[in-house]
Amino acid sequence: MKKIGFIGLGKMGSGMCRNLIKNGYEMRVYDLSREAMERFKDEATPLEDPVEVFRQSDVTFLSLPSSKEVEELTAKFLKAGVGGKFLIDASTSLPISTKKIYAEFKEKGGHVLDAPLLGGPADAVNGTLFALIGGDKKDFDECEELFKCYCRKYDYVGGSGSGHFAKLAMNFVGLGYTAIYAQVFTLGEKYGINPSYMFDLIASSNMDCRVFRFYGPKIANREYRLDFALELALKDFGYIKKLYEEYNVPAFVLDGILDLLRTGVKDGRGSHDYSECAAVLRDYLKL
Repeated sequence: MKKIGFIGLGKMGSGMCRNLIKNGYEMRVYDLSREAMERFKDEATPLEDPVEVFRQSDVTFLSLPSSKEVEELTAKFLKAGVGGKFLIDASTSLPISTKKIYAEFKEKGGHVLDAPLLGGPADAVNGTLFALIGGDKKDFDECEELFKCYCRKYDYVGGSGSGHFAKLAMNFVGLGYTAIYAQVFTLGEKYGINPSYMFDLIASSNMDCRVFRFYGPKIANREYRLDFALELALKDFGYIKKLYEEYNVPAFVLDGILDLLRTGVKDGRGSHDYSECAAVLRDYLKL
């Protein structure tokens, strides 16, 4: 059985890691937070150095905030030696960066899969995530048993970076919907329409969907419970913007959302829930 490393024991990573442990895998783990590592001391082997996690593992998972952290860490892995080792990046990363890391690992005999996730922390705990996987098909086949441990569904999307692109595309759609909900609810409220009526109206129409059922009540009721931070949404939209720039395509819809989220971060809402983009608009409208 493969020896598994896991780096990044946050809301998503901790649930994934526990499901791998439940399936009998010997785990080495690392997180910047000692408290996070302490929670795994009886189930896994916490190590003080992420490079040592990589050295001691056949397959290493990353669940990190952004491509910046992934790039910094993989540069250290490359210096340590990657021959025969597998890296699975479950972070929401920039596809251009992913392809570069993939090429660097492949040149030195290593293997890289991008495997970002659809779902939230509860899905990570329950093993019901949906992984979108990019990389070499033979590497996907080699690691498929691992995805079964924490996913209800997983798709092989295509070559390196394809999983990360698909994840960003899904975030653009879902979080883009939410930005529209925020504008519609707040403008209607300014006009004098009760937010609860707007919610019922959309919920009873063809525009109803799971994204609306998740974010609609938060916006309508001003109950911005933290599930996904606004600053992380801004990071994801920034990655999408870079893809538009790479192909020299105007990002007409995206630019407006970026302006909204940048204002939210400037106002101190970056660590708050993404639904607080509605609060930014309520401030503008003096609601």
